[in-house]
Amino acid sequence: MAAAKTTTTAKSAEAKATATEFEFKGATFVIPAPLDLSDDVLDVIEDGGGERAIARAIVGQEQWATYKGLRCTIGEFNDFLDLVSEAAGFGDAGN
Repeated sequence: MAAAKTTTTAKSAEAKATATEFEFKGATFVIPAPLDLSDDVLDVIEDGGGERAIARAIVGQEQWATYKGLRCTIGEFNDFLDLVSEAAGFGDAGN
């Protein structure tokens, strides 16, 4: 019984440690596994940061610059936010 639990725990830990990659408007974005995100994300959430601030904290400065270079519309930002939220383990952003 203990061996099965250890195996399940090992698989769960492995799944949590996987980064998620997605493409948006021809650019590739890589989001760390939820437990590997910077704790700056928590600060932004706790400080009541808006959706853009949270997305920026999740993707990091370099990838945010890539996103900004895509010159997106508000609607496209909502699509991007959904992808970022899902990749970060927060589910759909609800936009």
